[in-house]
Amino acid sequence: MKQILILIFSFFFSGLVLAQKEIVINNLKSRVDTDGNIVDAHDGRIVKYGNRFYWYGTAYGNTSGFSRNSYYQCYSSSDMMNWRREGRLLENPPSGYYYRPHVIYNKKTKKYVLWYNWYPVLWDGKFGVAVSDKPEGPFKIVNTDVKVLNSKYGVGDLALFVDDDDTAYILYNTIEGHKGSIERLSDNYLKSTLENSGYLTEGCEASAMFKRDGKYYFLIDQTCCFCNEGSGVRVHISDKPMSGFQFKGNINRFPGVPAPALTDGMIAPNMYSMIGRRPDNSFSPVQVDFYNECQIEHLQIYQFTGNRSGTYCGDTLSLKRHDDIAVPQFELLTRQNGEWHEIVTETSVERTSMYNIITLKFKAAGLKSFMLKASANYPYNEIFINEINMYGPDNKIIKPEDKVFAYINNIDPAHSTPMIPAQQTFVMPLETTKGIEYIWMGDLWGSASDNVKGHDQQYWGRPLVFDADGNIEPMMWVDEWHTTITD
Repeated sequence: MKQILILIFSFFFSGLVLAQKEIVINNLKSRVDTDGNIVDAHDGRIVKYGNRFYWYGTAYGNTSGFSRNSYYQCYSSSDMMNWRREGRLLENPPSGYYYRPHVIYNKKTKKYVLWYNWYPVLWDGKFGVAVSDKPEGPFKIVNTDVKVLNSKYGVGDLALFVDDDDTAYILYNTIEGHKGSIERLSDNYLKSTLENSGYLTEGCEASAMFKRDGKYYFLIDQTCCFCNEGSGVRVHISDKPMSGFQFKGNINRFPGVPAPALTDGMIAPNMYSMIGRRPDNSFSPVQVDFYNECQIEHLQIYQFTGNRSGTYCGDTLSLKRHDDIAVPQFELLTRQNGEWHEIVTETSVERTSMYNIITLKFKAAGLKSFMLKASANYPYNEIFINEINMYGPDNKIIKPEDKVFAYINNIDPAHSTPMIPAQQTFVMPLETTKGIEYIWMGDLWGSASDNVKGHDQQYWGRPLVFDADGNIEPMMWVDEWHTTITD
């Protein structure tokens, strides 16, 4: 009998171990499906049904974004790392501009319900609803024009939230004024009850909502519309799902003017300094100074490629959403006897998904400062530099503790830029060995190295951190993080 109990216990314990999976989330690489294609699923959500995660999003492909060629599709995974394409979501959708799909499950009707935003004609925003017996679809359209309280003002971005008692809510903003509110859905999730929170924000879009420890979190920020720089995340907290929200700060904005240090070892996209074009058409130079003389043999400039010039919101004629990535040309100067002299260099460029890495090779002994000047023929008015790494003999990097500092002449660093250059899509509750953790997700518009909008990457942040009062700590970019999920 004892041996039988041991065997039962061993089997049970092994089952617990098998039910745990360690996952690694990398934000620098494009996520690909099991066929090796880049996942094209934007401005949607990831939800776990059963033992699989379902990623719902808009496929933009090589379009301008607001295009009649975009559509909804679904991917599924058991570990959030290996994604299988399940196919298109909607059966026979009418012609229009589609974005922001969200799927929730109704326990009473046993139906998966898809709410989506679409324009039969720009900017005549409408909500549609479709249902399916399976989480991957296909979904059959029930209503192409679901009325909410503020439909007369046109409706834009939406999100869905299901409470612990299975009551569902829609979060949305109007097209006129981009005013945000929350509205309760019917028991079958197919329409609105028109019970509305009243306007909670103005000039905002891309909302999300979740519940933690009895508190409701409503997250939103200013309009972005495929913006390269991303938007912030204003946090509102209440004890009720539709009233009593109090603003608690912005967790995706620099609280003050960041030091324009380009030699601090930070190469994350959120930590860039802008080189701007001056009235005489030249670019502000970058000057690097040393406390002590040193020898440098080459340096590497990290140029963030996500922030490109141009705004194309609503441009339906453009085949591509993004301008081509341009690599600036730099001349390098050193100061000798009080004057600046150009150093002949050898230049090479390495392209990655988020950066151009520009390498300049030269030799300069007894160097105490140098200056980088971008060529005036660069096609845009700003250059975004994350980091300048310098290497001495034997390829030894000069570290920040070597008392190196850098600054850009004659510019005021932007203090209100997002720490993560992404627009919010969803906050996903994730079951881990530490309990439920909350993962902030956003679209990195303009991050595709091939300029194709559908290949833009998504940022999935490490779990949000809460203080003792339930407030969310400011987010910071992380290249990669890991956790252990449970089935």
